Amino acid sequence: MSEHNTLFTPNKIKKLLIPLIFEQFMIVLVGLMDTMLLSHVSESALSAFSLVDNLNLLLMQVFMAVGAGGSIIAAQYIGKRDRQGAEGAANQTAIMVVAISLFIAAIAIIFNRGILGLIYPAVSPSIMGFARQYFFLCALSYPFYALYNGGIGLLYAQGLSKLSMMTSVVMNVAKIALNYLFINIFHMQVQGAGLATIISRMIGAGMVVMFLRDLHIPIHFSRPFKIKFDLDIDHRILTVALPSGLENIFFLTSKLFIGIIIAGYSATMIAVNAAANTISTYISIPANAINLATITIISQCVGAGRRDEARSSARHLLLLTTGSLIAMGILMIIFIDPIVGMLRLSPEASAITREMIIVYCCVSFVAWAPAFGLPNSLRAAGDNRFVMYAASLTVVLLRVAFSYILGTVMGMQVRGIWYAMYLDWIGRSAFFIWRYRSGRWLKHHLV
Repeated sequence: MSEHNTLFTPNKIKKLLIPLIFEQFMIVLVGLMDTMLLSHVSESALSAFSLVDNLNLLLMQVFMAVGAGGSIIAAQYIGKRDRQGAEGAANQTAIMVVAISLFIAAIAIIFNRGILGLIYPAVSPSIMGFARQYFFLCALSYPFYALYNGGIGLLYAQGLSKLSMMTSVVMNVAKIALNYLFINIFHMQVQGAGLATIISRMIGAGMVVMFLRDLHIPIHFSRPFKIKFDLDIDHRILTVALPSGLENIFFLTSKLFIGIIIAGYSATMIAVNAAANTISTYISIPANAINLATITIISQCVGAGRRDEARSSARHLLLLTTGSLIAMGILMIIFIDPIVGMLRLSPEASAITREMIIVYCCVSFVAWAPAFGLPNSLRAAGDNRFVMYAASLTVVLLRVAFSYILGTVMGMQVRGIWYAMYLDWIGRSAFFIWRYRSGRWLKHHLV
């Protein structure tokens, strides 16, 4: 197939990717700034921040999965040249994510103490005090983040990465500025991080709603907007969202169990895990941007019935992801000392963090792209159930089981937790490479 007959030429992919990469950089920068600011307060504050964020990710998976499902359905409608179907998908995505997020937020606020006490019974009183405050404030932001996240997905689905980048930059710059103001100037500690989260997410939600009210873009909200459920479109969205949501809930529940194991270690080990998690995200900045572009590219190709183009695009995107990981990993290894030094950890924590990041870089060169990039192509084509089954199997048999064996039984602590994660990557990679080569992932019909 010639370049002129393809939906996504190299130049079009480049224009899609550059804003996405910049956007992902901003997102990771906010995480690093949060870690740096909280690490200046105390290791207990940093530990609470890390533990609550794990719980936030778990609780938000339901409405995030609905948002992702809505964007895939909308993108396939665009590939099919059905603008009315795309509009309906956009409307239903917004209604569903807000309704679900309000329910989850209410549960988190009402049962704040009980949820944290059940999940993290072994943490110290000082960490638990910070965690309760931060969890409460984060729950208040859920509806705003749901609307922002769902709206950003709809912008990605139609290739409007410049608008998504603009929203992300404004929201995240606001979060950094507010974090500095509340934490360093007003000395509000974890409460400051929570308040900054609420305000910045309100800004992000407002911006995506403004963009998606434009009737001239392919995927937009109807005007006037009516709160009315469309069962046919809702069913299509849930066909994608439920397997993805269950997969992510299962995955994050497993990480939560692992978090419980980590919570039983010393404050230094918890801080090492939090610091290594934050730093490692920089390596996958371009890779995550490519993953977002994958949803747009593969969904529209499948919606247009161009399965050969979907297959070749998935392969090229996988190679591009691997190349980006190698480039970023080499840079990280070169500058590892000043990067770890910025976090002001203890000498012991700094040494362990440095070692873990170098190992992470080396493993990611081989296993990250097929483990996390390739399944996005499968999801965009509607093969969500296979992805769910494969990912859930490996996370239990390899990540959770070996986290306990290596981390606790063999006494490797945080190092063992991360080695178990690498075993999970290898298992996922084997499943997804096999599925891609079989061609069965292209036999689904969503719209």
